[in-house]
Formats: sequence, C-alpha cells, structure tokens
Amino acid sequence: MSTTALDPARLTPESLSAGLLSRLGAREDLSRGFGRSAAAPLPGAVPLLGGAPSADALPLEALHRAAADLTGDPTALVAALQYSTPAGIAPLREWIARREGVDVSRVLLTNGAFHGLSLLFDALLDPGDRIVVEDPTYPLIFRDLQHHRVEVLPLPLTGEGLDLDALEDRLEAGARPTLLYTVPDFHNPTGAVTPAHQRERLVALAEHYGFVIVSDNAYAGLAFPGVNVPEDYSTDSDLVVRVRTFSKILGPGLRLGYLVLPDWLVGPVTRLRANQDQHSSVLVQEIVGRVVGAGDREPLGGGFDGIADRARGLYARRADLLTDLLEAGVPGGVSVEHRTGGIFLWARVLDAGIDLAAAQRLARERFGTDAVLGRYFFLAESDDDRGRLRLGISHLGEAALTDAGERLVAALTAPEARR
Repeated sequence: MSTTALDPARLTPESLSAGLLSRLGAREDLSRGFGRSAAAPLPGAVPLLGGAPSADALPLEALHRAAADLTGDPTALVAALQYSTPAGIAPLREWIARREGVDVSRVLLTNGAFHGLSLLFDALLDPGDRIVVEDPTYPLIFRDLQHHRVEVLPLPLTGEGLDLDALEDRLEAGARPTLLYTVPDFHNPTGAVTPAHQRERLVALAEHYGFVIVSDNAYAGLAFPGVNVPEDYSTDSDLVVRVRTFSKILGPGLRLGYLVLPDWLVGPVTRLRANQDQHSSVLVQEIVGRVVGAGDREPLGGGFDGIADRARGLYARRADLLTDLLEAGVPGGVSVEHRTGGIFLWARVLDAGIDLAAAQRLARERFGTDAVLGRYFFLAESDDDRGRLRLGISHLGEAALTDAGERLVAALTAPEARR
C-alpha cells in the first residue's frame, strides 16, 4: 500500500505518484521489448516491423456482410448488446470445439491471445515459480510475466526445434518449472515448426515432471503452400493448454481469441476472467461467428480456412520477394531460416563486418525504414548482435515491401554500417 502523506498545498504529478500509486503501479517497467523506440519516423517511412495482416488479406466483404446481417436482425442485435457469460457465446464456442476436437466446456473466448496468456499466468504462477521459455522467444510475454516475479529458464532452440535433451537434463537435475511457454507453428521470431516427435516427447516430459505446456499458436493456419504442419500439442493431456487468436487472419482490432483448457483449469480461469472484465464483446463474437459459419450458418468469404488460404499464399510470395531482394543486394547475402509460414522472416546477415545496430540507425534516420534486431529475442546476455533481423512481411503490399527492402539494403550496405 502507498504510505507517503500528501500535502494538499503541494500536489504535483510526482507527489501524487509517490503517494497514491500501488507498488505494482509504481514499479519500473522491466519487461523485455524490441529495444528503444525510434524517434518520429521520417516522412514516408516504410518500416518492416509489422505483425498484423495485410489490408488486402483482411476479409472486409465477409465482415461487412456479417455485420449487416446482425444489425439487420433487431432480435439478434438486442441480444448482442446485452451482457453474456464469461466463456463466450455458445455457437462460436461449439464451432471452436469441433475444430479443436474437445468438449465445448473446455473452450473460453478471450480478448485476443495475449489476454489468454495473462489469464493463464494469473491462474498458474506465484512469485518465485519457474517457467521455461524458448531462446530466442517472443519478448512481449515479459510484459505480463514481470508482474509475477518468476524465474525464467531459457531453453535453446536447435535446427529441430526445442532442445529437449537440455530440458530433460535440467529436469533430472531437479528443476521443477510450473509451465513451459512455446510457439509451435511458425515460431516468433525464427519461423521454426516443432516436429511431431518433439511435441510428443515434450508432452511425455510434462506428464512425468508435472508442468503445463502453454502452446501459443497465434499463426495457426498460415503455413506457406507445400508446408505440412503437425497437429498442435495433444489436448488429451491434462497438462496442455492451447492459446489461439482470430487476430492474424480476421484482424487484430477484433480483439478475439480463445483458450482450450484441461478440465481442471476451466473453473479457475473462468472465475479469474469473470472477475476482471466479465466477457469479450458479444457484438464481435456474433460477427466472427457469422464469418466462420458457427451454428447453422453458412461461412462467409470462404470461412476461416478460405480466408487463411488466401493470406498464406500472399505471405509466401512476399517472403520470397524480400528474401531474393536481400540475397541479391547485401554483400555476402542473407540466410532466411525456416521458410515455413506466418508473418515474419528471420534473416541472418552473413557478412560479419556489417554492424546491424548501426545499420538500423541509418535505416531509421536516413533511409526511412526499420527492422527489429535479432538480439532482442534472446534471453542469454551477449555483446553480439547475433547477426539476425526479424522482418515483417505481412502488412505491406508487394510494391511497398520492395521499397522497404531496397531501403534496408541501402542501410546495410552503407559505409557507416561497417564495423
């Protein structure tokens, strides 16, 4: 609790903060991110940062038709403007349950994947608990994890995905994590897809040592044509939670995702959710349900899978376009690891003489583009920039992507970017 007395005659932002903020509100933000933000971007800048769907991949017509259908039905519209249950509306949850192969009671709709992760962390973690995360990993999860004051155990990634030998060694030595966080399909940032045998082995380890696998599968459905993806971690296990979202295919502004929970977690997570914000927007749930064909409705615009199919074809072409441009334009070339799917490229600059931090500054300040340095995804401390960049490919059309790629090549090849 706050203990500083307030002097009514000297109320300033500083004294109000010191006197009224809770310890959590006053705590310094220690979360990991993508480094220091750039100053105001140059006019006309075309950054390669995006993690959102392309405007030409969004199902605008399907969403318009779904919204018109809902708003044209006064009875349905009135129901969509009322309170609902924490788990979400039945038709959409039933549609999800059929896809996931589980009973509908195990499905809980959330305000996107990050909200689902926050609920899980609240339900599972106490201060001092240990969690295992991939190294490199998606750094924004630490925005939430910092509030739980957990010990993070980084697990290296290999060419075959998770280094399960290293994990098993730590478990045999006595490490007892509460949960393991993983991005199994089109891993952010690397693009790796965890092989089926690795998924099976990890579930066996979880069941032997008693930790929860949190499978954050935000990019499911975005495999590039010709790439086969194993089934997600098995929901037959009581130690697997699937975290999904509609954001990467239907649009992040919808703020709609879902959890597939084991039976023992349904009650605690639902209770926490009810105590926080009660439920996701019923209006949004109804619109999304109409697009995907929940209940007895026909899907719109090809439904969820048809919309995803169009997007993954677009993103595959854009991945190849940017890869070819960088390989041709950067001395020594680049290596793009795991061309599998999703919305990012994980590119390694092969010329060790290029200073990526200097190149990023030039990209921002002179050439009008930007990219995320790979070092921000690694947990192990290092003076090395790791030679990698994470490049967003999904949010730009081909002409803009070509422009951004040419600007990045100019930054990487500038004399000032040499070590």
